[in-house]
Amino acid sequence: MTAAANNKLITSTYCSSKQPTKIIIGLHGWTGNEHMFEPVAKMIKIDDAKWVFPRAPYASDTGKGYTWFSGNDEKGWEIEKTWLGMDQLLNDIQSEGFNLKDIYLIGFSQGASLSMEIALRLPYSIGGIIPIAGFIKFKDILGKEATEESKETPILLLHGNQDEIIHVSASQKAYKFFQQRGHMVYLECYDAAHKIPQHIAPLINDFISDSIRFFKLNSPITVE
Repeated sequence: MTAAANNKLITSTYCSSKQPTKIIIGLHGWTGNEHMFEPVAKMIKIDDAKWVFPRAPYASDTGKGYTWFSGNDEKGWEIEKTWLGMDQLLNDIQSEGFNLKDIYLIGFSQGASLSMEIALRLPYSIGGIIPIAGFIKFKDILGKEATEESKETPILLLHGNQDEIIHVSASQKAYKFFQQRGHMVYLECYDAAHKIPQHIAPLINDFISDSIRFFKLNSPITVE
């Protein structure tokens, strides 16, 4: 078995077109798996997309599902399998013929955090990222390791203002961070707890369908 094969993440896929022009990577949250995001893909209804749903490489300590980051603050965090697996997945996607600007990352909760950590470290920009109910754990480290090229990646931040698991302030802080870096970024706070409600699907659809038009129609917000 080759080194590349060892790095491959287990994935599931869903296509809304026989000839997709966009590819969207759906990143599940803590204790999720490669099947958790397909209902979200069907809810958002992107007409010309191939969705790829990778499974996080570490078993969660709850005994159920999987996690992108294994460990804790005291003992440290194990993340190498995630970095290698996502790097291999992105290389495979490009080998399929998809342009960088047609690649999107959408993640929920821990998956949202991963989408930000991954996208900002890439030596190139992609079509966009959509972190939902996420957070940046080590902002100073990410700021140092983020690339200049990634500043061209547009970002749609989404967060429920009744979220008791990850407070909405986490996305507000991320919004300020991205603004300071010079990203095209928009934050939408909506009435919901820690979930992906159906009423935000049109916003996600608009962003992925045409991010330039999206930012022309949606002005930046002010976060205190």
